Amino acid sequence: MAELSNKMDFEQAYAALREVVAKLENPENKIEDSIALYEQACRLVLHCRRKLAEARMQITDINERIAKLKETGGDLFED
Repeated sequence: MAELSNKMDFEQAYAALREVVAKLENPENKIEDSIALYEQACRLVLHCRRKLAEARMQITDINERIAKLKETGGDLFED
């Protein structure tokens, strides 16, 4: 399993989260192992949420710029 890193993109973090969840579902886990897995899952969920929030902000920014360009009659494909 990959260690959580701020450099981890959403897809990597989500794949790692799925891996952790699969391990958590093992009924033979010791309680200490389950707690450690749960903590890792929580960290991955927060990381995924941050990445999604960043993507949402980028999309909102793009949509706002497009709306401004439409209002001013600007070219949508200008840099």
